[in-house]
Amino acid sequence: MPQLHRRGPIPLYAQVKQVLRLRITGDGDHSDGALPSERELARELGVSRITVRQALRELTDEGAVFTAPGRGTFRASPGTPRSLGVLTGFTQDMVQRGLSPSSRVLAADEVSDPHVADRLGLAAAAPIARIRRLRLADDEPMAVEVTHVPLELCPGLLSIDLAQRSLYEVLQSVYQLRPRHADQSIESRAAEPGTAALLHIEPGAALLYLERITRLEDGRSIEFARSWYRGDRYHFRVRLSG
Repeated sequence: MPQLHRRGPIPLYAQVKQVLRLRITGDGDHSDGALPSERELARELGVSRITVRQALRELTDEGAVFTAPGRGTFRASPGTPRSLGVLTGFTQDMVQRGLSPSSRVLAADEVSDPHVADRLGLAAAAPIARIRRLRLADDEPMAVEVTHVPLELCPGLLSIDLAQRSLYEVLQSVYQLRPRHADQSIESRAAEPGTAALLHIEPGAALLYLERITRLEDGRSIEFARSWYRGDRYHFRVRLSG
């Protein structure tokens, strides 16, 4: 039985959540996808059902598990879920899913692109940093991403190693710029040969293509990103209410 620290700085429900995450991603007795009932988990871990319920609720919100009425709680499919209602970068997404994110910079240069400048609300000849990266989770290719950032807001950005650091973390810690909201579109596309080779999939395989414009609190655009995600390893979820 895992040791829970009842007087430590980490809330008890968060510790239970981590125990359950390890269980559903491991090869133990419940690797078939089914979890014990709330009552059984509470008895096994020595906590209240309320604590177990809170941990399961957060795992459900993150897409790690789902509840089938009358049947119980089950591990979600192996695809990596992403919420449509929360603004996060790739690095934070992967960490929240219990995966280890990494990046390989394929190209990084300064461009003047009237189309991209228009999307960012800039003058046609404004200098823009263009960064093309392969995004990985647990060393497995997940997405190809091309990000454009106005250099007038982020001078020197191209000298920073974005293979080792999160762009959003750099924006906040180096430039004191905090992305606050974004407009994003999603569509299905077939993988071109070059993209397929980078993602270790067959040409023509299904991809999720995303375009996102991210803005600061004052409305200025800070990022225009185009991403090609593996359709077999990534899915999106959204919570609706009526």
